Amino acid sequence: MRPRKALLRLRASLFRMRRLLALLALWLGAAALAFRFLKGLPWHDALLSALYLEVLPDAFSQGYSFWGQSFVFGVVIALILRETMENYAERCRLMAGLLKDHTIIVGYTHLGRRLVEHCIKNGMPYCLVEKNRSLADDLLRQGEPVVVDDACSGDALPAAGIAKAKLLIIASDNIETAIIVTKNAREANPKIGIAVRCARDNMIGVLQKLGADYVYSASLAAFNEITKVLKV
Repeated sequence: MRPRKALLRLRASLFRMRRLLALLALWLGAAALAFRFLKGLPWHDALLSALYLEVLPDAFSQGYSFWGQSFVFGVVIALILRETMENYAERCRLMAGLLKDHTIIVGYTHLGRRLVEHCIKNGMPYCLVEKNRSLADDLLRQGEPVVVDDACSGDALPAAGIAKAKLLIIASDNIETAIIVTKNAREANPKIGIAVRCARDNMIGVLQKLGADYVYSASLAAFNEITKVLKV
């Protein structure tokens, strides 16, 4: 697992487990206070007793050790189960929201797939927005930052970290998606760079007016290449 990805996954896991971890910290903190003020132990010994590293022979300490370790064991098991039996799409979505200075790729099309592979190969921070979960299932299982949602919805771009992203690439084949997402992205982040693949040449000007910085037409690109070999 790449270091950047491993750190991102760890941050996402800690965020998802924050309530259980807070409960555990509260339990141990309350125990330390009890040992300090009820048993009169120095702070050092109170902390050791709260952490089950030191067990005194009195009934209070023995009872805390038995029931407390049972409680901690239960919390640890809950944490493990949450990580092993979780909805991995939820974690991938959360990972996407933790990114910054990244590239958002909309649409896991042939172009989108190549862009994702390029980002992974070169260690570039990215996230994918794709509404068809089955198309992106391989990335979800690998723990990549993916938002399974319709890019045109009000939740998708914020979940992908649009406010902190540096570039948006719309690789969708749907011109309506390109128009809506371009407009929404420009309103959400005036500074982000927006590149759009456009299947219809007559829509290039519309996309530019909506805020697209770069619009790429497949037919125009092919024409420019073919004219290089045309003999006049």
